[in-house]
Amino acid sequence: MKLLRLELAAFGPFRERFEIDFASFDADGLYLIAGPTGAGKSTILDAIAYALYGSAPRYAGAPHVRSDLAGPAETTWVELELAVGDRILRMRRTPEYERPKLRGSGLTRERATAALWERKNGSWQTLATSVDEASTEVGRILGLRKDEFLQVILLAQGGFAEFLQADSKARKALLERLFGTGSMRRLRELLLTDARAIDAEREEQERVRDDRTARVREATASLRIDDDDPDADEDPVAEGDPAAGGHAAELAALQDAIAAHVDRSAARAAAAAAVERTARAARDAALAVVERIARRDAAEAALARLAEAAPAIDEDRERLADADRAAEVAGALERWTRADVEAEAAEAALQAATTALPEGIDPQRDAVEVEHDVAAEAAALAAETRRIERSLPDLERAARTASSTATAAAEGVVEAKRMRAAAPAARQALVDAVAAVGVLAAGAEAAAARVAATRERVAARAAADALAAPIDAAKASAAGTATAQRNAADELQRLQAARVDGMAGELAAELTVGDPCPVCGALEHPSPHAPAPEAVTADDVARALERSTLALSAAGAANEALADLERQLAGHLGRAGDADRASLDDALAREEAALRDAEAGIAERDAVTRRLAEHDDEAALLDRRVAELEREAETRGSDAAAAGARLDESRERLAHGLRGHADAAALLAATSAVRDVLRDWLDADAEAARALAEQQAAAAAGATALAAHDLPGRDATAAMRLERAVRAATRERVAAHDEAVAKARGVLAQPDLADLGAPPALEPLEAALRDASQSEAEAARAAAAAEATRRHAAADLAAAERAIAALADGAEHATTVRALARALDGKNERAQDIETYVLATRLATIIEAANARLAAMTDGRFTLVHDEERASHGRASGLGIAVVDAHTGVARTTRSLSGGETFLASLSLALGLADVVQAESGGVSLETLFVDEGFGSLDQDTLEAAMATLDELRIGGRSVGVISHVQQMQERIPARIRVTPVPGGGSRIVVTGSQAPGKLDNGREAGRRAG
Repeated sequence: MKLLRLELAAFGPFRERFEIDFASFDADGLYLIAGPTGAGKSTILDAIAYALYGSAPRYAGAPHVRSDLAGPAETTWVELELAVGDRILRMRRTPEYERPKLRGSGLTRERATAALWERKNGSWQTLATSVDEASTEVGRILGLRKDEFLQVILLAQGGFAEFLQADSKARKALLERLFGTGSMRRLRELLLTDARAIDAEREEQERVRDDRTARVREATASLRIDDDDPDADEDPVAEGDPAAGGHAAELAALQDAIAAHVDRSAARAAAAAAVERTARAARDAALAVVERIARRDAAEAALARLAEAAPAIDEDRERLADADRAAEVAGALERWTRADVEAEAAEAALQAATTALPEGIDPQRDAVEVEHDVAAEAAALAAETRRIERSLPDLERAARTASSTATAAAEGVVEAKRMRAAAPAARQALVDAVAAVGVLAAGAEAAAARVAATRERVAARAAADALAAPIDAAKASAAGTATAQRNAADELQRLQAARVDGMAGELAAELTVGDPCPVCGALEHPSPHAPAPEAVTADDVARALERSTLALSAAGAANEALADLERQLAGHLGRAGDADRASLDDALAREEAALRDAEAGIAERDAVTRRLAEHDDEAALLDRRVAELEREAETRGSDAAAAGARLDESRERLAHGLRGHADAAALLAATSAVRDVLRDWLDADAEAARALAEQQAAAAAGATALAAHDLPGRDATAAMRLERAVRAATRERVAAHDEAVAKARGVLAQPDLADLGAPPALEPLEAALRDASQSEAEAARAAAAAEATRRHAAADLAAAERAIAALADGAEHATTVRALARALDGKNERAQDIETYVLATRLATIIEAANARLAAMTDGRFTLVHDEERASHGRASGLGIAVVDAHTGVARTTRSLSGGETFLASLSLALGLADVVQAESGGVSLETLFVDEGFGSLDQDTLEAAMATLDELRIGGRSVGVISHVQQMQERIPARIRVTPVPGGGSRIVVTGSQAPGKLDNGREAGRRAG
């Protein structure tokens, strides 16, 4: 797989559209990705991963890849072209995100999209158009999962240096993170959990087996079998021998013994029940005879008592017959008496009313009715006159009030019209004032923007000026540390060469004739090497190496500090522009003064505008007030005229109605008295006529009723009546006597009461029944207890049998699971658990691939070896790494490597990992590779070796991108992708190519294409 072109827009810190043509680096094969920390170098790799797999390594989810600087109308998208073998593919994705609506308020959701094309015969043909379909197709074509792709395309040096020098525990954690062996660990934990669960289950089954067997044994021992039972066994059960497999036999014997006891208890209960039934039948038959004799004697005694009471009952019957006849005419007689009383009272009332009539009126009904009608009309006229008299004060007050209100309303109309006439002139003055201040206020927004921009430039210029001295000091420090580093490296190289040259002289000085040479073994030494002019010891070389390492670290730190200050200065100058501080201060003062004037104009304009709006509101309110006052004045005038007319009319009607009386009250009293006397006589006359007619009708009806029932006169018939309660009680006594006689005779007439002898003796029969019932109850309780014991024992027996069967069935499985769990948990001859074993196998493969690189970079001096010795104190075994130095032939710890040697070894491991992952993915070819930061700590020789390795990676058309901000790397690699911050937020991508080695050319800013 080889990357050809990347294009992105509104992605991460990149708001605009940018393009990176990776194919343009084919001639160089090696290019640099540079830029200050935080600018967005790693976002380029994020965009590549997102285009292929739909997610970015450093983002939690696809929606977050959208640039926060993007506008509502700007679309986020990534497009990647790549070659996979002979195939050319193009992948384009957009994430799901929410953006402001282009119209109205609120947010709208943009859905994620994906599309995959392949170039065939000069045109693009569609392979997939949905997110899921495109992701599946990319994984199938590349042959790499996302995590594998990230492992082999991005080699992070810091992580592998940590991995190289880690102890077994830390190295295991790093390998688990690289290879994701969590499934192996989960498998081991699941097996351990299963083994513990199986042990616990078997212990529970053994406990159930023993507990349930003991319970059945105890239940059997507690059974009490009758000594006189010929079927009972003296020793019904013997305890089994569990060790000899006697559990089943013991359980069967226990079950048989309990069943036999249940059968015997049931038979005894049945026999006792039969005896109880016989005794109860004899007792019940005797009770029946006694009961019949008692019923006969009771009936004969009752008849004797009833015969004694018969004469009194006959008298009650005669009284009831007379009372019933009198009750038939009670209503007619009561009406007759009531009518006599009412007629007498009505006649007395009529006499009194006649006496009260005025003189000269004939006490005849027709004459009195005529006089009453005349008096009633006169009283009604007097009442109306009285009402008019009482209303005059209110009418007078209403007339005065209406007149004064009408006058005030007319005066209000005149005043409101005067005020409205002055409003137009005042409004025109306010309109002129708004126009006068509007011109000044219009420039406020632009003035504020100019002030903010100028203040930002002043701050940036101040920050840039403040960096001048620190940058000069940093440059001097960088130059000084670089010189010191070169001098220290030269001195180290000189001492190393002198040490090598002087070693032959040292050996020659120690030769003795007859002793073997330590180099060739000869006993003669004809031409010993002359001593070196300068004696250099191993300690001299070690101290020089330490000085060179310290100087290298100091130079790297100084370069980094200088680069950081220069990045800050570039950002400040980009915001400040070309003007100096004094010019910017003058410009700021002018812009602030203009802003204050504009803000004052806004305040004045707003105040006058408010006064104009208030004036218009007041004028409109005044117009409505004038109209309301005019309508009110008209209404009040009409009300005043109507009130005066009502007052005059009432006065005229009062004078006419008094007819010479002093006032209306006297008139009303006189007419009402005459009307009431006449009305009382008419009512009394009508009542007397009605009562007389009722008296005559009631007398006729009463006489007819007495004759119809053959009763004596009214008074004698009334004496025959009885009170309702007395009559009801008498009737109940007679009925009760008759019913008792009939009941006693009916009892004596029953056939079963004839020929009864003496009562039988009950006490012996009752005693026999009690004894039989007690025996039956005891036998039933014993049978129920035996059955309950059998049921409980059956449940315990079944549980014990299931436990025994489960123990037998699971024995082999339990042994297998325990053994496998111990093996996977590290209880084996290697002392390795399953995940450590898998990781050790992977580590050996990585080391083998890494040694091919390390041998080339160190001229065969260093070789990494896989240490599989068993670790002590519970540490992981088989994960050790040592290094063999060809100069000594002895394996030693990787911590003894120098900084440069550590870098080369860790780079070899990273490249080895990439080779292993590619091989495990079916030999996927990866022509594009990125190598992360790690070059800043290298001395000149080690840097040369690393660059040589990177050059070798380019063989076969591979393109290698180096991510670094080290100045030496920028000097050595002319082709580069530079990410730089943009003033105001975000970053831009600038691509620089090379036409010849060592020359910088073709600088251009990516993404400036049309469309």
